[in-house]
Amino acid sequence: MRKKLRWMLAVLAAGTVASPAQLVFKEKLKELTVTPDMETATVEFPFTVGPNGAEITAFDAPCTCLEAKISDNGRLVWKPGEKGVVQGLFSMGNLKGKTDKMIVLRMKSPTLPIVKLVLRLNIPELVKITPGPTLFWDQGGKAETKTFKLTVQHDKPIHIVDTSGTNENFAFELKTIRKGWEYDLVVTPKSLVNRAFGLIRIRTDSEFAKHQRYQCFVVVRRPQGAAAQN
Repeated sequence: MRKKLRWMLAVLAAGTVASPAQLVFKEKLKELTVTPDMETATVEFPFTVGPNGAEITAFDAPCTCLEAKISDNGRLVWKPGEKGVVQGLFSMGNLKGKTDKMIVLRMKSPTLPIVKLVLRLNIPELVKITPGPTLFWDQGGKAETKTFKLTVQHDKPIHIVDTSGTNENFAFELKTIRKGWEYDLVVTPKSLVNRAFGLIRIRTDSEFAKHQRYQCFVVVRRPQGAAAQN
């Protein structure tokens, strides 16, 4: 009776153990620091197929800036022990700063149906905008002056050669703090009666095309926090 009980417990225990992964990745997150002149980047995620084989039912990179590929002409069915690569082809576009992009594999598996691979890119910002790309004012509040600080983060100076705005409600002025290195973009809204949105475009003389244009956003929004409750 005891032997039979031990055998039944062993069977139940075995049933609770998750089946091995179909695809075994050494790394599911790859981090890459790019140079200012890079327009594209390629990152590879090598894998080994588990003992039960693997079948990929679909794969995709949700962002249009990232294309996903699988080795062996996109083969979806793999035998135990085989090796392959998931490849991510990333187009920089106008993205800057640290950004995470994902490749999603959908597997024919009841226990591990989705595999997520993350490509973490550190894209240089040759012109750093602080406190951030957007300044806010609360509707009905005080039309106070606020400032974007533009700081060059490069081994060569970068000059701001032109600015333009899309909304006349936001008056702005560019002040040179240290030519080629530091600028203040000072913004004062003319009215906070209505909600409003504006874009201030900045053009530089950077040698790299993707760093020749930056954008700042200015917004009159609904009152936030305590002001909204009064």
